[in-house]
Amino acid sequence: MELLIMDADELLNPVKFQKAMELVGEERRCKAEKFLKAESKRLSLAAGLLLRYAFFSVGQPDLFEEIKIMDSGKPYLPNHEFGFSLSHSGRFAICGFSDREIGCDIEKIREKLPRTEKIFSADEARTFCELDEDKKTAFFFRLWTCKESVTKWIGKGIAYPLKSLSVMDGEQVKQSIFMKERQLFLKTFHVENYAISLCAESAEFPEKLKKLEWNILIHN
Repeated sequence: MELLIMDADELLNPVKFQKAMELVGEERRCKAEKFLKAESKRLSLAAGLLLRYAFFSVGQPDLFEEIKIMDSGKPYLPNHEFGFSLSHSGRFAICGFSDREIGCDIEKIREKLPRTEKIFSADEARTFCELDEDKKTAFFFRLWTCKESVTKWIGKGIAYPLKSLSVMDGEQVKQSIFMKERQLFLKTFHVENYAISLCAESAEFPEKLKKLEWNILIHN
């Protein structure tokens, strides 16, 4: 299991941006071109580069071209043993990669929080209300990224009713939960002012994220 990360601001360089467009394949290229914001284009391309690297790292570069898209929008590989998940926010794109299904999410931490009534379970809402103000932001983003990672593992993303899902034990993220009769394990990371969560069918998480530089990504 690996959790890869790239700073998409590397693609502010026009030469690197164009090279990324060539490397990520037609489907990811078309997806990136549909975004109106340049930042969103860079992030989409960065996610594609990370996934491409992941397949090269296991000696299966051709699988990158076999990716299909579910009706829900989740990319997947039919008839293969690898699972992957992509996410991006702010400057960073991430890719979770495993030999089983996996979900990951990254969010830039910001002080103004969205409304929580559709996100928190009843127990989580009570815990949040009882927290000191200086702890609420960190609690929220741990919870939110964990829930997003779980729903990505399920394959429904934000369409899943988040308040029906509980990932917190008091102030801390649960080590595991049960979904679809399977035990799922949860792990959170922090990079700069970003919260990152990983949901997997194994507790053998990487100790840290693997940050990939441009020269590594284009030579694989």
